[in-house]
Amino acid sequence: MIMSLIDEKTRFELRSPSAVLCGSDMNGAWGTRHSFARTLLRRAASHHWTVSKNRLELDELGRGTVVFTVDVEGHELKFIAFCQALEESERTDRVIASAWDVTAALLEGELTPERETELRRNVTVQEQGRTDPETVIMTRANRSARFFDYVSDCLAAGTQPDVATIGPSPYLIRSTAFYGNGKFGLKELSAFPAGHPLAVPYRSQMLTAWLMRELSMDLVEHVARAKAHAAGTVAVPLDAAWGRYFGLGNATGLGMVPFLVNHPGYLDAWCRLRELPLAAGLAADYAPEHPDLARIAELLERADQHLAEKADLKTVPFLSTSSIRPQLGQLLRELQDFRTSGGTAEPVLARLHEHAAGLSPEARGLFASIVIELRSDFDAEADALLTVAAPTAFNPAMRCDELSALLTQNYAWTQSYDFTAADCSSYYWYTSADSEEPRREQRSKLAQGTVEHCTDVARRVNALAGDLGGFSAEASVAEFLLAHPNHRFAAERIQQTRGYQYGDLQDNLVDGKFLPLSTQRFQLATYGMNNFSPQSTDWVRVTLFSGAPRVAEVMSGQDDDDWLFPLAPEGESK
Repeated sequence: MIMSLIDEKTRFELRSPSAVLCGSDMNGAWGTRHSFARTLLRRAASHHWTVSKNRLELDELGRGTVVFTVDVEGHELKFIAFCQALEESERTDRVIASAWDVTAALLEGELTPERETELRRNVTVQEQGRTDPETVIMTRANRSARFFDYVSDCLAAGTQPDVATIGPSPYLIRSTAFYGNGKFGLKELSAFPAGHPLAVPYRSQMLTAWLMRELSMDLVEHVARAKAHAAGTVAVPLDAAWGRYFGLGNATGLGMVPFLVNHPGYLDAWCRLRELPLAAGLAADYAPEHPDLARIAELLERADQHLAEKADLKTVPFLSTSSIRPQLGQLLRELQDFRTSGGTAEPVLARLHEHAAGLSPEARGLFASIVIELRSDFDAEADALLTVAAPTAFNPAMRCDELSALLTQNYAWTQSYDFTAADCSSYYWYTSADSEEPRREQRSKLAQGTVEHCTDVARRVNALAGDLGGFSAEASVAEFLLAHPNHRFAAERIQQTRGYQYGDLQDNLVDGKFLPLSTQRFQLATYGMNNFSPQSTDWVRVTLFSGAPRVAEVMSGQDDDDWLFPLAPEGESK
């Protein structure tokens, strides 16, 4: 039982915070069976969620309104999308965009004509609009200039797309935001009663993303039929393999990094979501003939094929797929040698994991995902792990020696930095008034009056340690802060994270060498995204739900929850 993994976690040797929370390890993050996208569809299939496509009122260009009704364990939801066809020059993935090909919302309650009018007026302008409190999620997306028209042309001509033309990032539309939890008037997550299937953090966003991905294929097939009618041909729908392979495109930037800094409880939960089942898997003894080892070998071979198909994916500064593949080959050969050895049972996966860690972060992270894939006993409890309690209130009455002990216990790593060196504080983080997004900039350009984000946890704790060491041990933290008010954030942070094993990124985020992509990759892999393709040191393109079942498959019970390392459809267009 997985509850024993959580309640008796001391039975297993979890990886240390210094190993888990460093940027180099996060560079190798891969999705797992407990990533949010996987858990959503597993819940949908096991609890028989249904999706009815009530309205598909679109013209020949795919402009119009779409409404789906979703039955989520007796709770009825509506997904409404307002569709248009922008000129390519009007499309941008930036937050400051003012128009999108698709704007949509997930909502509870009745969709009356009056409510639809209000939604159309507000959802279509996104951040400039406001919703009613029974609207759960608001989102938007743009058609892919490379793929949408190409795929609709193929289907209109009666053929399927060509794998080589689509390339390593398969999607028809790309999303740029999934707003929820009270923003712009949306429903608060806390407003869902305990036990409600959407009371789990990020489940509403994942459901909306899955429906957007479904809509993208309905749109492209609709446009293809219109093209075929005009040309006198007969259109075909996407076949099942392509329907699974296409995901939802996405791109994300620096804004994700301050989120994890500001929510240490989520960071801890997301790390434990991986580390607990990984530790349990690595601790298990396996005889050479155990069937789980055959499954491990199968997944290593599939991962190798998946990476081979991604050879053209831009991955720098992450390791290239062509570099990871030989490393997987080493692991597979070592595993096969053990399977044919005729030896006794041993924790062979721990040995392989240690070998992978010595090869690269990418090989280690990929192998860890394969180990976790076998831990179906964690599925039922993964949701509970994600419900994070509010942090404890700041306690100014704490003695300074107690605060100092917590600092030494959890933040000794901050003392390794020399913040008198300019390179250690060469950047600062802020919110850009022009782009309305978090940004980082060289500290030499810091303008007077700029509000700096508290992303420099290491620097602040380091500075607190210096002053705390010269203060009376018996004094209260309140007395210390009266003398040193600039240390309030650091003192509160040390208290706030004391109950977490993985509460803070063990990196200096204002260092010139800090790579934001590392943190972004960890977060995106936790969501369930893949095809990581950095476009700079600060933003990365990804794909969500590639390989996932479509609506009809989930409702028919065909989902076997086996879409780690999705593979491209075989063959070319006929």
